Amino acid sequence: MSDSTLSKISELIKLEDDLAKIGTIRQQFLKEKSSVDVKLSTTTQVQIDAIMNNLANLNNTSAKLSSIKGSIGEVQKIHDQTISSVRDYDTIKKITMVNQFLSQVANLYEDISGFKKFLDALNQKISIELENLQNDLHYPLPNFMQIHASFTQARNFQDYLEVYSRNLTDDLQSIVYKIVSPMKKTIKLFDDLLNEGIQSLTEVTKVQNFECFFKIIAVIVWEEKQDLKFSSINNLHMNLEDAKTVNYKDFRGRPRNYKKFFFDKLRANLHEIFDACVEYYGNDKVQVYNGLDWLEEELKFVHETLDKAFPSGWKVSSFIHDVYYNRLHQFTMDIINTDPPAEDLLTILSYDSKYGKFVSEFGVQQKSIIGEELKENVLDDYLKNITNRMKEWNDNLIRQETKTFTERVSAPELFPHSQNIEDLDINNNVITMAIDINVYVLPDFKIPLTMLKEQADVAANSNYAKILVEVIENWSACYVNRIASFRELVDEEMDRYMSVFNNDRYLIKESKAKRLFRKKPPAPVDLDNLSPEEQSKLSREGLIEYLAALANSLELSDDMMMEKFAPAYKEKVHTNYHARITKAFDVASESSSALISEVLSAISDIIMNDLTPALCKLFSKKWLEDGSSQTGEPTTANLVVETISEYMGEMRQYCVYDVYELMFRIFLDNFIPTYIRIGYENILHGDGKRIDPHATKKFKSFSEGISRDVETFFNGLDPLFTKKDAEYFFSSLHAIEMLAELGTCDPNSIQEAWQHMVLPKFYDCSVQYIRGVCLCRKDMDKSQVKRLVPVLQEIKTEYHKQVEPPQTTIFTLNDFQFQD
Repeated sequence: MSDSTLSKISELIKLEDDLAKIGTIRQQFLKEKSSVDVKLSTTTQVQIDAIMNNLANLNNTSAKLSSIKGSIGEVQKIHDQTISSVRDYDTIKKITMVNQFLSQVANLYEDISGFKKFLDALNQKISIELENLQNDLHYPLPNFMQIHASFTQARNFQDYLEVYSRNLTDDLQSIVYKIVSPMKKTIKLFDDLLNEGIQSLTEVTKVQNFECFFKIIAVIVWEEKQDLKFSSINNLHMNLEDAKTVNYKDFRGRPRNYKKFFFDKLRANLHEIFDACVEYYGNDKVQVYNGLDWLEEELKFVHETLDKAFPSGWKVSSFIHDVYYNRLHQFTMDIINTDPPAEDLLTILSYDSKYGKFVSEFGVQQKSIIGEELKENVLDDYLKNITNRMKEWNDNLIRQETKTFTERVSAPELFPHSQNIEDLDINNNVITMAIDINVYVLPDFKIPLTMLKEQADVAANSNYAKILVEVIENWSACYVNRIASFRELVDEEMDRYMSVFNNDRYLIKESKAKRLFRKKPPAPVDLDNLSPEEQSKLSREGLIEYLAALANSLELSDDMMMEKFAPAYKEKVHTNYHARITKAFDVASESSSALISEVLSAISDIIMNDLTPALCKLFSKKWLEDGSSQTGEPTTANLVVETISEYMGEMRQYCVYDVYELMFRIFLDNFIPTYIRIGYENILHGDGKRIDPHATKKFKSFSEGISRDVETFFNGLDPLFTKKDAEYFFSSLHAIEMLAELGTCDPNSIQEAWQHMVLPKFYDCSVQYIRGVCLCRKDMDKSQVKRLVPVLQEIKTEYHKQVEPPQTTIFTLNDFQFQD
C-alpha cells in the first residue's frame, strides 16, 4: 500500500468512534477504484489505436519505397538504351535537315518570284496610310500594324538574301541585288510614314488620338527589342546557323536602329518648329523672346501629358527640353555676338530668368540659355551700364541740390503732409491724433526715390534677383554719397554763418591769467560796413528754413523708403536676397537718420548761439537780482524763453512732427547742459557769484534764482510740447532744478543726494556735474572736491550694478563737461 493511501486512511480514522464508519469508507474506496479503472481503460485504448495507425503508415511507406526503387531501375534501363542508339539519332537529324532544305528551296522560289508584286502591294498600302494621316489628325492608322508586319517580313527576306549571298559569285550577287533593289522604295515609304507619325505625336495626343500614338510607339519598342536580340546573339557568336535551314522569315542581318530614327526625326522636327518662329519675326529677332509662349505651352504639355505615355526609360521630356534649350542657346549666342544694346540684353536676361523658373516647375535643372559664364559677363555689362547711368543722374542731382541750397533764392517748397501722432489724454491714456500740415521740403526731393523706382522696376521685370539687388545696392551707395555731400554742405554753411554771427566772444571759459596771455581772436565781422552782396557771400538768409526743409525731406523719403519700397522689392526676390536688400535700405536709412540728427544739431547750435548773450549773465550778481527792479526789464530766463519760443514756434509750423519732436530733444540735451556749463564757468572764471549755501535773502539766494529760472522755463516752454513729449522736457529740467539742492545742502550729504536724487533721474550722469557745483560753493575747496570725485564715481559704479537702466533714458547730463 502506498504512503499516500496510508496517509488518507489515517486522516479518516483518528478516533475509536471512526471505526464505526469502516463500512462507509470501504464503499467510498470501491467507487474511487471503479472510476480509476474506467479512466485507465479509456487511455489504454487510445494508445493502442495510435500504435495501429502508425503501423499502417509504416506499411504504406515501405510499399512506396519499393515503387520508387522500381522506377529508378526503369530510368537506368532507358539511359543504357540511349547510349547504345546514338547512330540512329544522327541519321534522323540528317534526314530532317534534308527535308528542311527542300522546303526552304521551294519557299525561296515562291517568295523570290512574288517579291516584286508583294512590295508593290505593300507600297500602295503605305502610301494610302500616309495620305490619310497627313489629312486627318484623328486617323487611327488602322493598317499600320499589318503594314509593319509585312514590311518586317520583306526586310528579313532582304537581309537573308544579302547576308548569305556574300559567299556566292559576283554574278549571283548581282542577281540578288536586282531582286532586293525595289526594297529601297518600300523602306523610304515606310520611313516617311513613320516620320509623319513621329512629327504628329504631340498633335494626335492633344486630339485624344491615342490609338495612333500607341501604335507608333509599339512599333519602335518592338524594333528596339529585335535590335537588342540581334546584338546579343552577335556578341555571343550564336548566329552560326546553316543558311540552308535557317528560317528567313525571322532573320535579321543587321540592326535597323528605329529608336535612333525616332529621336533623330523628333529633333529635326523640333528644330523646324523653332526656326519657323524665328523667321516669323524677320530682322527683329529680339522680339522672338516675347513670342515664345507657344514653347512654354509645348513643354508644359510634354512634361504633364506626353512624357507619361512613353516608356519611362526613353526620357522623352528631357530630350525635347534639351533640343529646345540647345536651339534657344544657339539663337541667343548669335544675337549676343552682334553686340546688341542694353535694352536687348535686358530682354534676353529677362527671358533667361523666366525660362529657368518655368522649367524648374517640372523638376528640370535650371540652365541659362546664355551659358553660365557668358551670363555673368552679360549681367556685369548691363549692371555696369545701369550703375554708371545712375551715378551720372545722382551727380547731376547733387550739383542741382547744392546750388539750390547755397543760393536760397526763394523759400523752400511747401508739401502737404498728413500723419498720426500719439499723445496722452487727461487720464494719461495714449490717444492718436491726425494732423495735416504744409511742411518745408527741398525742391524735387522725391527724385532719388523716383530714380530708384524706375531702375528697380525694370530690374525686377528682368526676373533676375541679382540685377534687382545690385541696382538697389548701387542706389543705396548713390544715396549715401548724396547724404555725404549734404553733410559737407551743411558744415560749410554753418561755418559761413558762425563766421558772421558767432556769439562765443560773450562767454568766459578761462581764468584771468589764461585770458591775459591768450592770443586775441580775430575781430568780428562788421556787418554794417559790408555791402549786401558781400554779406550774401558770407551767409545768405533762410539757412534755418532750408535746414528744416532738408530734415523734412530726408524724413519723408526715409518713411517711404522703409515702409513701401523695401517690403515691395523684397517680395519680388527669393528670401536668400532679403538680407542684402534690407542691408542696402538700412544703410541708406541710417545715413539719412544720422544727417537728420546733424542738421537738427546745427539748428540747435544756431538757437544756442542766439541765446549766448543772455546766458553769459548766469549765476552773476545781475542774474541773482533778476526781477528786483521795477523797470519791467525782462529777466535772463524770460529772454531765453522768448528766443526759444520764437524759433521752435516757427519750427512747429513747417516741420514734420517727428522732426520737430527730435529737434526739441536735441535742443534740450544741448541747452540744459550749456546753461549749467556757462553758469559754472562764470563763477569759476568770470563775474559769477560763488554759491553761498547760507544766503537766504531774496535776490541773493542761489536756490531762489534757480527756482525762478526753472519756473519760467516750465511755464514758458510747456505750450510747445504735447503732453506725452512734455515728460522728456520735465525730466531734463530736473538737471537745473537739482542745482538748488546740490548748491545749498550740507557738504556731507552730497554723496547721498548723488545716489538717491541725481542717478535715479539721470542714470549715466557725468560726475563733472556734481564736481562743478561743488567747486562753485563757497564752503568747499578744491581738495575736498578732489577727494569727493572718486567716491562719487564708485557710487555710480555700484548703482549701475544694482539698478537696471530705465526704459526711457535722459541723455542730458551723460557727457557733461566744463572748463575749470
